[in-house]
Amino acid sequence: MNKTYTTTLSKKELEIIEKLIAKHGNVVNFAMIYGELGKNRKRQEAKNFISRLVKKGWLIRIKRGVFAISNISGRGSIELNQLTIAQIIDNNSYVSFEAALQYHGLFDQYLKTITSVGKKRTYTKEFSGWTFKYIKSKKKLFSNFKEYNIDGQLVKIASKEKAILDFLTYRRTVYNIDLVIEKLKNHKSSFSVNQFGQLSKNCSITTIRALGFIMDKANINSKELYDAIKDNKNYSFMTSGSNKFNAKWRLYVDKYFIENYGQ
Repeated sequence: MNKTYTTTLSKKELEIIEKLIAKHGNVVNFAMIYGELGKNRKRQEAKNFISRLVKKGWLIRIKRGVFAISNISGRGSIELNQLTIAQIIDNNSYVSFEAALQYHGLFDQYLKTITSVGKKRTYTKEFSGWTFKYIKSKKKLFSNFKEYNIDGQLVKIASKEKAILDFLTYRRTVYNIDLVIEKLKNHKSSFSVNQFGQLSKNCSITTIRALGFIMDKANINSKELYDAIKDNKNYSFMTSGSNKFNAKWRLYVDKYFIENYGQ
């Protein structure tokens, strides 16, 4: 047993920590801790116990009432995956964008920010040197994710196709659109055209037009998308700076895409 670990914790504290890890893993909540202290203990005693272990660095508060147990070999540090933490902070959310693509093996850059789509509100939380962002979703767009077991916790992660559509719904910038084109061009066989067609039915016409334009640039069949919107005679803007008109999709796009991918 690590010397710092045994001398920092009292015998009783060590016993409870070990029981918590054995029963629940490295993520615990107030009820779990309270349960290990004994039925006859007052809630205030549990609060005091938790406060002591937080001060000592053995419990790290992730959010109100939920704690990570420190890495035994490095007090004050935790070994939880960033995606696990993102889910713990807001259980009514799913991981998307770059982090979801990375989980599916389609993004290899180091991430300091994990962005999720949630039901509650748009907000940002800093934790342990990482940034966790949450974007509020419309009810009909909160879909197409699966739960994966990470660190013994169930983490909701968007499908590859849903992550792409989230970029085009919530983060349509030149940089992000270029990223999407790159992913579709380089990983065509990883994406389902049928899935894009089904998911886009709940999206705005601007998102559908943007996806169709991007699929054309990636040489992916966009007929299903085009058939869905071809009779709409309005037009859309891909980004706030778009000023080049694409007649097929009735979409204004940035000149960057015309210069680099053609009309």
